[in-house]
Amino acid sequence: MSDPSHTNRLARETSPYLLQHAHNPVDWYAWGSEAFAAARSADKPIFLSVGYSTCYWCHVMERQCFENEEIARQMNDLFVSIKVDREERPDVDQLYMLAVQLMTRQGGWPMSVFLTPDLRPFYGGTYFPPQDMHGRPGFPTILSAIDNAYRDRKTELSQSADRLVATLRQIAQPRPAKSPFRIDPQWIARMIARSTADFEPMHGGFGSAPKFPRQTLLELLLVYLGDAQSSSAGVDELAELRQQLHFTLDAMAHGGIRDQLGGAFHRYSTDEQWLVPHFEIMLYDNAMLLWIYAEAHRQSGDARYAAVARGIADFILAEMSSPDGGFYTALDAEVDAQEGASYLWTMDEAAAALAGHATEALIARFCRVYGLDAGPNFADPHHGGGAPDKNVLFLSDPGDPGHPTMLDPRLAELRKILYAARRGRKQPMLDTKILTSWNALMIRGLAHAGQILGEARYVAAASKCADYLLSFAGVDGSLPRVCDARKIPGFLDDYAFLAQALLALGRDDQARLLAKQMQARFGDEQGGFFFTDRNAEDLIVRQKVGADSPLPSGNAVAAVVMLQLDQPRAAAETITAFAGQLQDLGESMSAMIEAALRYQRIGPLQIGGGEIPQQLSPQEQASAAVQIRTVWSNPNQLDLHVSVDPAFHLTASHLRCWSPDAAAVEYPQPARRRFSYSDEELSVYEGEFVVTVRFSSPPVREAQIMLSYQPCTQDACLAAVIQRITADPPRA
Repeated sequence: MSDPSHTNRLARETSPYLLQHAHNPVDWYAWGSEAFAAARSADKPIFLSVGYSTCYWCHVMERQCFENEEIARQMNDLFVSIKVDREERPDVDQLYMLAVQLMTRQGGWPMSVFLTPDLRPFYGGTYFPPQDMHGRPGFPTILSAIDNAYRDRKTELSQSADRLVATLRQIAQPRPAKSPFRIDPQWIARMIARSTADFEPMHGGFGSAPKFPRQTLLELLLVYLGDAQSSSAGVDELAELRQQLHFTLDAMAHGGIRDQLGGAFHRYSTDEQWLVPHFEIMLYDNAMLLWIYAEAHRQSGDARYAAVARGIADFILAEMSSPDGGFYTALDAEVDAQEGASYLWTMDEAAAALAGHATEALIARFCRVYGLDAGPNFADPHHGGGAPDKNVLFLSDPGDPGHPTMLDPRLAELRKILYAARRGRKQPMLDTKILTSWNALMIRGLAHAGQILGEARYVAAASKCADYLLSFAGVDGSLPRVCDARKIPGFLDDYAFLAQALLALGRDDQARLLAKQMQARFGDEQGGFFFTDRNAEDLIVRQKVGADSPLPSGNAVAAVVMLQLDQPRAAAETITAFAGQLQDLGESMSAMIEAALRYQRIGPLQIGGGEIPQQLSPQEQASAAVQIRTVWSNPNQLDLHVSVDPAFHLTASHLRCWSPDAAAVEYPQPARRRFSYSDEELSVYEGEFVVTVRFSSPPVREAQIMLSYQPCTQDACLAAVIQRITADPPRA
């Protein structure tokens, strides 16, 4: 805890994240007119720090920098410092995160941005250490350099800020389509193929570590597969998609990313196997996964998916529900600065907690089924010596289809006992904000799961939450972002998600009224919706957002709502507004593709005029840029001869090769190059090179190799993709 002898303005706030900083020696302001006036009056630059209550590195930077008296004095002397909870103010977060990404080619939290007094960004980053180290400047060095630049090179700095703001304004309006195309079953099938091109066949999921559930993509696949009669895909393509979907759902349900005792899902997996999670539990993740597993059960009849859905719903109702009916935001990843401390076990701890409740044989089976007998699998990434000393529980023995371990009632009883023992430990901090949009996602999930699973209590909880959220609506129909007394104005997501949730509850009239408010407050005559209300005054750029974040795009959900309310023209205008982005970056827009899929059930949607060219998938583009030839150098060594088109290079950080049978993989030394899309030299592979795959013994069957890479030009990068390579076994 910070020294309570210090109290700053954040003590007046209600956000748990802001209150965490209320006793820092930093003279923090909340985002608003008071801070802006102070910066203008003193002619000081603004230091903007954005994070959220369950962010591990936000906690680290607070402990190292914001609780440091000397650093705080420097901040107070030179800057007006503003602290923002990104969950309360996603508009501030996404605008300045885009600025940071443009400046540094990366982003994350805590986000640290320096602004002119009129809110133009000119320098930014994420976490800064408390002192210079490993060639990287520490936070005090950064502060001094920014102050010197602001005092001595103000004109140059202002011009740089102007250029960045111009770019932000350009990006804020989505681009029109570069060429005409038609949204029809064939287009949808191509977009599905593009979106699933990075399926990872070894462990399920899409992309490489860190692995996120990618809920909007999973929902898109479920909607697509649930309406296969209108698809242009063949039987084999649909079967492959269904296999990828179920393999991914199974892998996540069995892995450590799922709290095997409580039933909820952690935020993401740090590894490719879904084993070791980042332990935050977020309401929005679980709301979307609740809908997904319930729908997967409806389509497949698999009782395991019903059990996973019930586990999510029961956890949220038990641990993240307010007495008034709303749902809390998140559970922290750490306890006493230890990542995942409340969730980890040793075999001895588990056996001791279960002793007296079951036979030794059953306890031994439990320890085997949940991976405890295989030795520790978790090493604290921030403390200790780096050797695993605890266990993340995971389902190491899922059983067979006729007798899934997940549904074994004897093991279920032991899970309850161990869960009760865990509840006796010190628990992670609970962020008790109640966010309209995140709650709306949970309403939708509970309503859907309750109807499919025959659980009236889920539907009742959803209805109670809807009543609670609507009780905060203004007399003019306006929604707040956070359900508290301050009335931070709601954003597009709050209106679109709640309208969709009301439709899931069958409250069509309420949804229709809310949709009218959404159109009046956020609608754009050019099509689509702005993220902020038309009356918003404290941002320099008003954005229109079409990509998922991992939350579904508010514009995509708004389009679906318009379709459900029998307003296809408004839906078509919204989809069309993001046509250029769909062409270029459709892989990041699963929710918008779902909206297009739902629209084309009415009929095709023509975007632009003239001849419609064929679009290449990222897999096809990558295949054209990279050629791979396999050669057995000896029976234990397979060489991948990689040839990169001269117009491209491969980023070394994205080149990964793996095989289930390989003993080792060796990569050549990359080159160092500087490109227009990066301020720093990057390690890259160009031309021809060899990746060596070694086996402990000669393979007796075809070798299955996966190669992940990202082709880039001098100016931009294609999406990272995974190619499967099959090599015949070496000749005897």
